[in-house]
Amino acid sequence: MITNASMTIYNRVKNEQTGFYDYIRHFISKVHWHTDQKTVVKDGSIQSADVYKIRIPAEELNGYVSPAKYAALAKKNGKWTVENQDLFVKGSGPAEVKSVADLSKLHLEYGSVDSWSDNRFGGLPHIRIGGSV
Repeated sequence: MITNASMTIYNRVKNEQTGFYDYIRHFISKVHWHTDQKTVVKDGSIQSADVYKIRIPAEELNGYVSPAKYAALAKKNGKWTVENQDLFVKGSGPAEVKSVADLSKLHLEYGSVDSWSDNRFGGLPHIRIGGSV
């Protein structure tokens, strides 16, 4: 089902002092959110999982930079990106996230970015995110 929604993306950034990853929050007020069920066989048992296709329209890309530019920024205030292993939440997510377990405990619709593409060309420019739980 495709819905208009808001979302929160958490950019994953390695903390050089601790060696762990920090997540930097960015709220996006309008996206096109599509959820499917995917069935897979894993270790001999059938499992299902949510699979997400999210499109962020060009008018919602304020502050967006490519992953390479984002990584090079000394201060990331007001900037954001999309990269594999970033986390996302449908709607407004919590101010601070330390891991995907934080989102699981809150019973939010969430996932991790598995793929993305910059489609800012043609008639419907957007960033596309593919993700799963």
